[in-house]
Amino acid sequence: MNTAVPQSSRMISTSYVRALLRAVADHGHDPAAFAREDGLDFDGLQTRPEMPADVFGRLYQRAMLLLKDESLGMVSGGKVASGTFRMMCLCVIHRPTLTAIVKRAAEFLDVCNGVAIKPQIMVSSHSVSIALATVRGETERTIDTILSSENPVKIRTTLYLWHSLLSWFAGRSLPLVRVEFSFPEPAKGALWSTVFRCPVKFNCALSLLRFEPDVLDLPNIQSEQSLTVFLKSAPYRLIVPSHDDQRLCDRVLAIFGDDYAQRLPSAEQVGRQLGLSVSTLRRHLIGEGSSYQQLKDEYRRAAAMQYLASPDLTFAEIAGLLGFDEISAFYRAFKRWMGVTPSQYRDSL
Repeated sequence: MNTAVPQSSRMISTSYVRALLRAVADHGHDPAAFAREDGLDFDGLQTRPEMPADVFGRLYQRAMLLLKDESLGMVSGGKVASGTFRMMCLCVIHRPTLTAIVKRAAEFLDVCNGVAIKPQIMVSSHSVSIALATVRGETERTIDTILSSENPVKIRTTLYLWHSLLSWFAGRSLPLVRVEFSFPEPAKGALWSTVFRCPVKFNCALSLLRFEPDVLDLPNIQSEQSLTVFLKSAPYRLIVPSHDDQRLCDRVLAIFGDDYAQRLPSAEQVGRQLGLSVSTLRRHLIGEGSSYQQLKDEYRRAAAMQYLASPDLTFAEIAGLLGFDEISAFYRAFKRWMGVTPSQYRDSL
């Protein structure tokens, strides 16, 4: 058997793999044979503490194809049709904030056949939480009834994956105040705090993720283009978050957005959204061969090209829309950006 671990691989707990293989067995398939197809020793997986995350990603995708169920390893309350996760992400990708994403995702899951569980935002005076709740059409079972029959690891995985997904939309790991579970502490429950990097409590009223009050106000910095790449590597990117893989330049431009009528935020405002001081933001941008001013110029250049394509806008109006006090300053900037004047560019169109 191939038991070597590539040095470049990120490692995860083998408990994820064991839970996945249990699901394979529950559907009437041989988990040992399923593991062997990836060169894995089924008996060795029972005692092995960690394994490469990309191996788990391959297993997960194979299992979804075999069982035609995307709920593997998560609490869903039913069989989730293939493609549900992709369509949910496409449904929420243009929502402006994390709060808006969670609410739209919940609305989407309300109308999905087979899904019984959705995220629900709960607000208090000192924190905001994301709890597990039943979808709108689920009237026969309560959330307590559904969760009481589930393995605690599946509930942990469900909350972990929601945290990872929202962190991806924000482009940063969302800091947690606490994670709470409604069941007694399981074996090795004391180690769960290392999974979430925060305190974990058991025997609570609900199972939920608890954040500082303003965390879910963070903007969604992703786009359909970045989502396409993300979906190709799911669930690997959810189990092993890669918020730092995206270039800071791209994250800043994503915050700028593509609504050219809005005023650009200051470096201080962008730094706050990304959890960075202004000096750290500028230093990292320099490390990528850029600067905040260069990114602003890139944004304004794209806006200028769009405005110049509209013949009804005068050059003076375009200069004002781009924040230039004088039309001559706009002319000089555009000539620097494009090598031609605004008049020459519009004529070429």
